[in-house]
Amino acid sequence: MKGLMAQQLILKIFVILMLTFGVQGIADVLMPNAIALQTPKLELSGEDDTVPVAARFDIAISEIMYTTNTDKLPQWIELHNRSRRKVSLEGWKVTIKNHPEDTNVLATKFTFTLGAKVLDANQVLLLVTEHGHNSGVGETKDDLPADRVVILKDLIGGTQGYRLLSQTAFKVTLKAPAGKKTAHKMISDIAGNLGEIPEWKLPLIEGKRSSIIREYEGNSAIGHPYDGTRADGWELTAKEGSRYVIRHNTYYGHRNDHGTPGYRARAALPAELSDLPVKLSRFYPMRDRYTGRVLINWTTEAEMHNVGFNIKRSTTKNGKFKVITPVVISGAGTTGERQTYTYTDTTAKPNVVYYYQLECISVDGTRRTLTLPTRLRGHIGFTGPRPPYILWQN
Repeated sequence: MKGLMAQQLILKIFVILMLTFGVQGIADVLMPNAIALQTPKLELSGEDDTVPVAARFDIAISEIMYTTNTDKLPQWIELHNRSRRKVSLEGWKVTIKNHPEDTNVLATKFTFTLGAKVLDANQVLLLVTEHGHNSGVGETKDDLPADRVVILKDLIGGTQGYRLLSQTAFKVTLKAPAGKKTAHKMISDIAGNLGEIPEWKLPLIEGKRSSIIREYEGNSAIGHPYDGTRADGWELTAKEGSRYVIRHNTYYGHRNDHGTPGYRARAALPAELSDLPVKLSRFYPMRDRYTGRVLINWTTEAEMHNVGFNIKRSTTKNGKFKVITPVVISGAGTTGERQTYTYTDTTAKPNVVYYYQLECISVDGTRRTLTLPTRLRGHIGFTGPRPPYILWQN
C-alpha cells in the first residue's frame, strides 16, 4: 500500500513538472549539469539565393591594358557585367590569340576557364597577368575588391614579367558556357585587331602606358558596346579630350598609368550641357540590315519650353556635324511625361559609317546638343532578304 502511494506521489510530481517546465525544463531541473537535450528545428527554406551564370551577352570586354615597357609591367583585361542583375562567371572561357611572329608573348594561342566569380550589375572583373603595384585592392570605399581580381599567373603560369598580349596584334574571345540545349559554347564578345580587314594598328603612346577603353552606345555604361574588332570601337584613355575619366588615379601596374581598371565609368557631359531643357534617356540610331533604312529613335523623360529637335550627322566621330533634318521635329513643349520620337534618315548611303547627334531648340531660339557623337548601329550595307537562321559553331 505504501509502495502504491509512493508511485502515485511520484506520478503527481512528474505531471506538475511537465505542466510547469515542459520536457526541456524537466531535463534542466533533474540534470542541471548535463548537456541540454536539443530538439531538431524545422528549417523553412527561404528564397533561393543561387546566383545564375551570366547569359551570352551579359559580359563584354570593356578595357584592355596591353602596353608594357622595359620593366614588363602587368597587363590586364577588364570584363564588364552590362546586365541589370547579379551574375556568376563560372565556366566562362577566355581565348587569346597573338600575332604569330611575336616571340615576346607567353603563347600564340591559349584558353583558360574562369571560376565562380560573382559580379553585380555594372561591375567589372579584372584579369591581371600577375600581382603588381595598384591603386588599392581591398575592402574600403573606392578600392577594387580582391574578389574582383583574377591573377592569371595562377591559372596559366608564366615567368615573372610575362606578356599575355602582343603589342602588335591580338584577339580576345569570350565564350559563355554551353546551355542544356546548346551543342557548342557560344561566342559572346570579341576584341582586338588580329586578322581584321581592313587592318588597323593598336594605338600606343610613346613613353606612356595607356589602356584602350570600349566605346558604348549613347551615354550609358550599361548599353551596347561598339564592335570590339574595329578601331573606332576603342579610345585611348590618355587621349586629349577623352570622354573617359581617370577616377582617383586608378591603376594596376604603375602609378603613372592612364586607365580606369576596376571602374566602368564615363566622363560627365561638358559643363555647358549640365542645365538642359530636355532630359534625354535614350538615343539610338540603327540601320536595318535587311531593308537598309536608318531609323533614329530617342526618348525624353521631361521637356521644358522645347520647340523641337534637329538630327546632326557626320562620317567621323570627331568631324563636323551637319543638320540633316529639312524641318524641325516638333517637341512636346513643357511636359513631365515620357515622350518617344522616331526619325528616318532617307539620305543615308549604304556602306557608310555615320555618327549622329541630337539637338534641341528652345522657345528663345537657343540650340543645345544633347548627345555625344553616337555611332550608327547595325550592318552598314544592304544584304537583301533575311537568310535562314544558323547557329554559330566552332
